[in-house]
Amino acid sequence: MQIQLLIPGLLWPTATLLGPASGLALDGLAALLGRGRRQVHGFDPYDRQLARLFGLEAGTMPTALLRRLGEPCASPPAPGSHWLCADPVNLSFAREHLLLQTFPEGELDAAEAGELVAALNETFTDIGRFEVCTPTRWYLRLDKPARTTLYPLDDVVGRPVKHFLPEGEEARSWQRTMNEAQIVLHNHARSRAREEAGLRAVNSVWLWGAGDAGRTPAIRAALVQTDDPLCVGLARAAGVPAGAPDISTALRQDTLVVLDTLRKPAQQLDLDAWRRGLAALERDWFAPLAEAIRQGRMGSLRLLAPSDRGTLDLELRSADRWKFWRKPYAFEALLQSVAPAPMALPDAPPPPPDSDR
Repeated sequence: MQIQLLIPGLLWPTATLLGPASGLALDGLAALLGRGRRQVHGFDPYDRQLARLFGLEAGTMPTALLRRLGEPCASPPAPGSHWLCADPVNLSFAREHLLLQTFPEGELDAAEAGELVAALNETFTDIGRFEVCTPTRWYLRLDKPARTTLYPLDDVVGRPVKHFLPEGEEARSWQRTMNEAQIVLHNHARSRAREEAGLRAVNSVWLWGAGDAGRTPAIRAALVQTDDPLCVGLARAAGVPAGAPDISTALRQDTLVVLDTLRKPAQQLDLDAWRRGLAALERDWFAPLAEAIRQGRMGSLRLLAPSDRGTLDLELRSADRWKFWRKPYAFEALLQSVAPAPMALPDAPPPPPDSDR
């Protein structure tokens, strides 16, 4: 029995005066790090690693369609339909640069999301229809495929938007659509009310996730556990059962577990939320997994943790429990051994889409 763990955001992305995990009791994680064979590979984004686990290429898979398939909405997307993610974002100026930020769960409510999307649908009747699945995850069902290159939202968060505008055959048309959406949302009464209340306005949407639905996802695991709708959609498309993360169920069969509770806190540099999430992972996953390995109740574990600093790759087998000379390795020591991601200059262009982003 094998468990694969994918945990984006586990490696805190920046250097801090005090260690980001200092003071946390992470004995289970330290035991796993010490007993296993660990490496830190180069930068390899979460979406690319997730796609690879299902036998797909991140640059071509229909991310929006698959994420929509994994949503708890009333009806699944129709076969052959075309979708974009149209996630609500806030654009703000930092010096002369227009930067993009997302909204944490709970910062928007369903009522305001519904009103904002209704305004978009009144304006964009000629391209398709917007819909809300959750207050922070919106979609655009298209009347026809989008023939353009659109950058994933994770690539753009906290960076100058000008480097990530649509490219390709229909680039100008989609740039114009995004600009018009900014005007609609900026002028909406809900956005003005948020600003008057000292809250960040929903003043744009980020369109992304187009792709080719030609290849069917496939995975060897018997079960997928995740709360990430993209991963749920991949599992459903592959015909594999998907459920919420649960350690006792995962220990019964070969399971892929995607735990993405640290991803947004790491992106948004919300250290308090990241530390709370890390403590919860220690309690619910790392400590029980370390005990399962110690008792010989698990054949093997592979943990992948992609981040801007690189990807932690940890492998641990049941036989490693007998290697008493391998001592626990503190997570704080691991963070100190991995160089922080280099600070990108605001005017530095992003790497081309087909390079290692």
